[in-house]
Amino acid sequence: MLKLFLTMLIMCTATSDAAATLTISIVHSYHKEYAWEQSLTSGLLDTLPQNATLDHFYLNTKRLPKTQHEERAKEALRHLTSSRPDLIILCDDNAAKYLGPHLKNKSIPVVYLGLNRNPRDYGLFPANNMTGILERPLLKRSLHSMCRLVNTEDTKVLILFDSDSTSDAVLHEAFKGEKSFNLGKVRVELKQFELLEDWQNALLNAKSEGFDTVYIGLYHTLRNGMGEHVPDEKVIAWASANAPVPIFAFWDFAVGEGKTIGGYVLNGRDQGLAGGQIVSEILSGVAPAEIPPRSAKEGSYKFSIHEMTRFGIVLPQKIREQAVLVP
Repeated sequence: MLKLFLTMLIMCTATSDAAATLTISIVHSYHKEYAWEQSLTSGLLDTLPQNATLDHFYLNTKRLPKTQHEERAKEALRHLTSSRPDLIILCDDNAAKYLGPHLKNKSIPVVYLGLNRNPRDYGLFPANNMTGILERPLLKRSLHSMCRLVNTEDTKVLILFDSDSTSDAVLHEAFKGEKSFNLGKVRVELKQFELLEDWQNALLNAKSEGFDTVYIGLYHTLRNGMGEHVPDEKVIAWASANAPVPIFAFWDFAVGEGKTIGGYVLNGRDQGLAGGQIVSEILSGVAPAEIPPRSAKEGSYKFSIHEMTRFGIVLPQKIREQAVLVP
């Protein structure tokens, strides 16, 4: 009966007359200014119904300490209860983790996107009213392709992440909790930090500790010695100015002059486009339970011309032909 009710509700809201009053609530895990959020949102805006009313709520979990995340999520739930949307979109892991269980198997369709963990880990699958897009950073593929640019023999790579739950989710899915391992001839060591100073010291000491290159993962929740959040643009600018070895990235927001060289990266826009496509399927009458969770478009090569020149990096012709080059 629930499935039938959901289908009827969705088909009703999808009619041309009702579309003008269609309300979609989008709950973002992070803050509006975050580059990933902006990219993801641009993809959504290009695929969601143009005459729908969009309601945005930002959990701000990159800036707020973890102790405040649950209370912020409760505020979001109260907001959803009062706004009574026709469909809800949960962007990234924290929104899905904190809000998803409360929305599961209810009457409102829910689409999640940007999930690094398996939806089962958050209790979101199976569910009558939920489906979405998985984010799968291709960390191992990126490591293999980029390491050949800095060393043709055995390569030692340092990967730096912050201690955020999103970082935990990414690393769990990619490396199953391992902190050091081999990928062929590539020796990989992984370090996570809560404090900016510790993160900076790890980067400064990379060359003396034998690393050929450093991969900058997520760095958006690092805090100073007083516990204050450090803006991510300051973190990546410092890294670029002080890196003793070439630095690469897994996400496109960290690529560019004054940032990293680049790499095989993911971007939020692809997540938004894929999520918007699922919303369109639901609004056309397909029940969420009939749409299996799926991954978005795979990553792409993106490099900074300035940073490649600075570190003497020359792209192989095959990679160059596929790459997006930015200043």
